[in-house]
Amino acid sequence: MEQTDTARAFNARLSFWAASGLSGTDLYEALATDQTLPPFFDPEDIAAIQGVKPSAVKKHRNRGSGPEFMRLTAKLVKYPRAEFCRHLASKFVRRAA
Repeated sequence: MEQTDTARAFNARLSFWAASGLSGTDLYEALATDQTLPPFFDPEDIAAIQGVKPSAVKKHRNRGSGPEFMRLTAKLVKYPRAEFCRHLASKFVRRAA
């Protein structure tokens, strides 16, 4: 899977917030409101961030199990940053020590 510029920026900000002491859902909420990231992600960005193929992102979108998205045209799909980060937060599992 090819890293996009947006995926590299996302991972850099993820590392920044984690180094700042945030974890779990607080970390993803910080990413959701991080103004240094673009407001919308392309499906290729989502795939690169999650480490999957773009076809997997499309499959989740069609099944209704992926993050919320905007369909701007028949072929143009965008994912709002805040919705994507909150989707990731909903997948976070906290284990008891």
